[in-house]
Amino acid sequence: MSIEFHWSQERIAEYHSTDRRLACIGMWLTGDIQVVHELCLDLLADLEDIAAGRKETESWEGNAWAAELSAEGVDLQNLWRDVLNAHYPLAETRRVVAQYWRLLAEDPDRTRAVAEWERENGRQHPYPAL
Repeated sequence: MSIEFHWSQERIAEYHSTDRRLACIGMWLTGDIQVVHELCLDLLADLEDIAAGRKETESWEGNAWAAELSAEGVDLQNLWRDVLNAHYPLAETRRVVAQYWRLLAEDPDRTRAVAEWERENGRQHPYPAL
């Protein structure tokens, strides 16, 4: 997996990948999930719940991307450009989203976001590395 997430000088989340195949997931995370801790926590929870068999599927739609999550993986489709679409295996998606969370988790506000997520969802967040 060759994708990295970093902050721009303007404090915007960006990605860089030497593997063109990972461009869609990089655009999805930085463009639709953006730097909203709660959205990333929701996505991490959906991925963990699907991997553990607690949930079969989940659909996401954001500003520019639609995503279908299942045990087979994640299918991404850009809402504005049909040529931007990709499929990623579930394990790979979980690794990339976890890597993106590590960027967001540099913010001290993550503790509040995790506590709020757990309170709103009535359970401990299923991703173990928060």
